[in-house]
Amino acid sequence: MPGVATVESPAHLLSQPYWYRHLPAESDVHQLDDGLFAVTGNAAVQEALSHPSIVAEHPLKASARAFGPNVLDADGPSHRAFRALLAPILSAGRVAEYRQSLMPGLVRDLVDGIAGVGTDDFYNSFAHKVPYGIVCTILGIDASLEDRFHELTRPLAQLLDYPTRETDQTHANVAELLRLIEEQRAAGRGGGRSLLETIERTRDRKGISLTDSEVRSTALLFFLAGTETSSAFITSLVYCMGRGIFGLEELRDEAARDDFIEEVLRLYPPVQTIVRFACEDLTLHGVDVPRHSAVLASIAGANRDPRVFDHPDRFRTGRSPKGSIPFAVGAHACPGAMLAKTEFSLLIEEIAQRCSDVVITRDRLGMESQSFSHPADFSVEFRAK
Repeated sequence: MPGVATVESPAHLLSQPYWYRHLPAESDVHQLDDGLFAVTGNAAVQEALSHPSIVAEHPLKASARAFGPNVLDADGPSHRAFRALLAPILSAGRVAEYRQSLMPGLVRDLVDGIAGVGTDDFYNSFAHKVPYGIVCTILGIDASLEDRFHELTRPLAQLLDYPTRETDQTHANVAELLRLIEEQRAAGRGGGRSLLETIERTRDRKGISLTDSEVRSTALLFFLAGTETSSAFITSLVYCMGRGIFGLEELRDEAARDDFIEEVLRLYPPVQTIVRFACEDLTLHGVDVPRHSAVLASIAGANRDPRVFDHPDRFRTGRSPKGSIPFAVGAHACPGAMLAKTEFSLLIEEIAQRCSDVVITRDRLGMESQSFSHPADFSVEFRAK
């Protein structure tokens, strides 16, 4: 039967970072066991993520159980209402403000800590510092709580990853983070411009029917997605810088940085696999998908499709960005892409100014995770000028 793949175990297949490579190349939609469909080709992935009958909402999703109604797990009018709350925080004007007043100090502090340093744990020790500083400030969280938020938030990635790992501890962490966010909001830490205060005003002004609890959950998920995906991708950026693909002097040029970032995003999208559900019987890229099936869309596979990208596993700047979908497509495309790219560009610029070289000194070619994917098990040295 076309489109059907026989694999030893879907769980084993999907535990591998580049699982799409283990499926037959002649098909882009693969029926696995346990009601799972894997989508791997660029056109098929874009079709799946844009299909009106392939949705994010499912009552049994771990994230929905932990956070309640929220922006990641809603569809249709509810999802549009959630995104409308975030729009003022992520507008071009607000991102320009962050670039001028918020990001430079955080970036300098991070580079102060890594210049002249070698580390075999960049992801856990350093990668989170800029994104957590940015999102804590946007949320109106006291800077003294950043480490606490990092401690509580990092395990929550298990709720959004695939396969999902849900524990009593992850649920306890959600409850504690929501308590801290409410405590900070009540103390007026944001000065009237925090994420919570802004989205509450937006909700009230536009008459959006969302409860305080739903607003808090969306704020927490914004925190989780904004910090953990950025931490993962900053690790990928440093890894590619350390492989010597670009000279640091060249990366002082903004256009060169933009090209570098786009190619790293293509090769190492921080979210490699997206889970969706068929809400009715449908046909996807010529394959019948029954109602209630889980649909696993491989962003990594789409971004390395040889029909779209010549020599797709090679790092090559100057490619057309057309076809590269690191922030997904469709209604659930990442709303924070502009904020993230600004953050990444400033960080690379500062490293290029302060370091003579970034060198990978040990590399076991490991990759970690599907939803917060990044190179793992490597050592890197930042050689100061």
